[in-house]
Amino acid sequence: MNTFDPSNIIENGLPITITATMLERIIKMKSGEQDVKVEITPEHIVLIGTTEVKKMMFKKNVPFRITLKPVQVEKRTISFELIEMKPIDRNFINQKIFNRPPFFEFENRIIKMNFNAWNIVKRIPVGTIKSYELVEGALKMKLSL
Repeated sequence: MNTFDPSNIIENGLPITITATMLERIIKMKSGEQDVKVEITPEHIVLIGTTEVKKMMFKKNVPFRITLKPVQVEKRTISFELIEMKPIDRNFINQKIFNRPPFFEFENRIIKMNFNAWNIVKRIPVGTIKSYELVEGALKMKLSL
């Protein structure tokens, strides 16, 4: 028999799961990039897609593959280090995709994801990220209460 025990949530934290699809949807909505696919593995978050680059009067779709690794958590923000950018590592592509406050901020190869801007987390007015884990297809967090 499985019963709801509020003291268990207070002690262990409130579990919240952000799936690759949810992250993909936010990136598409906030950056305007429609050709983006997000994969989450136990080690990294990988973004694959193309972005339009304008140079002088020409436009060109440039493919990219970005690999992110979580490095730090502070309050309701998780910082990710940009591990790899292929085929070309250009700052303006990262800025275009990730400099989208309040959801994402990009500076010095660090992407900060402010989960307090997400409705799923914003609905819970108290608590900070107690722990997080990358699993296949999702980012699992626990909010301390």
